[in-house]
Amino acid sequence: MDEQKKAKLKQELQEALEQRVSDFKHTFESGPGKRVYKYLSQFCFEKQSTFDASSQSTCNFNEGSRFVVLEIRKWLNYDLSKGAKV
Repeated sequence: MDEQKKAKLKQELQEALEQRVSDFKHTFESGPGKRVYKYLSQFCFEKQSTFDASSQSTCNFNEGSRFVVLEIRKWLNYDLSKGAKV
């Protein structure tokens, strides 16, 4: 791949990253979005234990749910000025 194609691909990846951050912030930082995020935070165990002594599969399911809300939080907190540039 020549340098021009590499530079174009790098620019496209950077733009996609910036768009993703913008989309998450636009979705979850509005009034309704904040309410949805608050619900997901509680429903998906963001700040509580996912452990279930009676069932490993329930524990695994809870961890999967938690992963989703943590992924949302990651993008909401993503700082493009400090984040990994592509």
